[in-house]
Amino acid sequence: MIPPRPDRPDYPCGLLTLDLDGTVVEANRTFLEWVGRDATELGRLRLQEVLSVGARIFWETHLSPLLHVERRLDEVALELRVPAGRLPVLLSADAGQEGRLARAAVTSASERLRYEREVQAARAAAEHSAARVAALQAATAALSDALGLDAVVAALLDAATGPLGGAAATVWMAGPDGALGTRTSRGEQDPPRPSPRAVLSASEAREACPDDGRLGGGLHVHAALRGVLSVAPPTDAGAEPPDLGVLGAVGRQGGLALDRARLYEHTAGVARELQHSLLAVDPPVDPRYGVSAIYRPGVEMLEVGGDWYDAFLVEPGLLALVVGDVVGRGLGAASAMGQLRSAVRAVAGPGVGPARLLQRLDRFVDQVEAAALSTLAYAELDLATGAVRYACAGHPPPVLLPAPGVGKLVWGGRSTPVGTYGQGEREEAELRLGDGDRLLLYTDGLVERRDRALDDGLAALAATVAATGGQPLARAVRTIADGMLHDEQGRDDVCLLLVEWVGGTSGLVPTR
Repeated sequence: MIPPRPDRPDYPCGLLTLDLDGTVVEANRTFLEWVGRDATELGRLRLQEVLSVGARIFWETHLSPLLHVERRLDEVALELRVPAGRLPVLLSADAGQEGRLARAAVTSASERLRYEREVQAARAAAEHSAARVAALQAATAALSDALGLDAVVAALLDAATGPLGGAAATVWMAGPDGALGTRTSRGEQDPPRPSPRAVLSASEAREACPDDGRLGGGLHVHAALRGVLSVAPPTDAGAEPPDLGVLGAVGRQGGLALDRARLYEHTAGVARELQHSLLAVDPPVDPRYGVSAIYRPGVEMLEVGGDWYDAFLVEPGLLALVVGDVVGRGLGAASAMGQLRSAVRAVAGPGVGPARLLQRLDRFVDQVEAAALSTLAYAELDLATGAVRYACAGHPPPVLLPAPGVGKLVWGGRSTPVGTYGQGEREEAELRLGDGDRLLLYTDGLVERRDRALDDGLAALAATVAATGGQPLARAVRTIADGMLHDEQGRDDVCLLLVEWVGGTSGLVPTR
């Protein structure tokens, strides 16, 4: 401890010698000038007399006993009563191992408090900035994952009432003329309110702005307004309203997402129309058989894929059944699927049979790169006898359901996908349907799962098919699809084609 030096008034701190009862025995000029006292008062002046009321109580109840027991104090925050008011200080004292005198230093805490306030302000600003960035990142990630218009609107409402901190939100959509029309809301309690005029009339329309007690951000793409995100601030005491800067940034991201969603839905719509036109099948009418098919698009993506089916007469009394799967998705896959479907019809004919048909398709896909490595299950049903010749090029095995029996997989006639290099002679196999027997062709999306072995999927399919015995064909094919796909949230496209041979005895009208 530096001893008091009354002849050094320029000390930056007050230096004292204290009796343990708080009497100031010695003090330098710095301390005396701070408290407005004279050196003649030393020996009679007690420290608690120059402390604020709160500091005096703290000294008497805590600090003085602590100094007696512990013999020291370290940087205790107190307030001195000075002529100009109050002066925050830090008191340190050391009484040594014995005796009644303690050396003490009193330093001004003004600079330290200012520094601490600056640190707290900087920390608060950093936390606020981090929260803004986190909210913007969360909203941007959700908008990036949204595919359709509905998904983009849902992502905007989730962001407004989630990371942005709004109590409720409404998304207004601009029509072709630019006027705001349809809207979707989340958490709104009041009746419908007028469209956000303030956002539309703001000179800085690309930035968020207050709007009749709410906050509004335009959903812009360049100079075009795609809509408005209107957010109601929270009503809880102490809750901060959404940040206008973040809301404006989310609005700009939302505008881009809406444009992307419109373009995506248009492209997907074209692809769907193309695929649906290619999947339009009118099976020939004949009382000796019935057929029903179903197509389920994948739910992981809105794009269409390359799954397809067909049923046509190769020659009178010989019905061709085919289910195929082109690698890929979207317009390219749908186009390749259409070409391959047409090629199957073109190369099929009397006396060709399944094996030679696949060989001809091998040559065809050499000229159509997008159709390479496609898989295919092709069968020809003799309507007079129920005899079936079939072949599978890299495709899952068909399922046979005898009228009085249980479903089973048929593994004959297997070879590699079409267009595979080095493919020699193709294999085919035969089976015979009895009156009322059914045969199911399908694509791999029906049985393949990320979390399940393929053998388990095929076994589940055989059991599901067996449970449909006796159901009408259209109902049976729906039951199979529903039973196999009910628990899958990210599946591929799926095609199913179910045929029943009735031997011409029941007069069954074919059912699609």
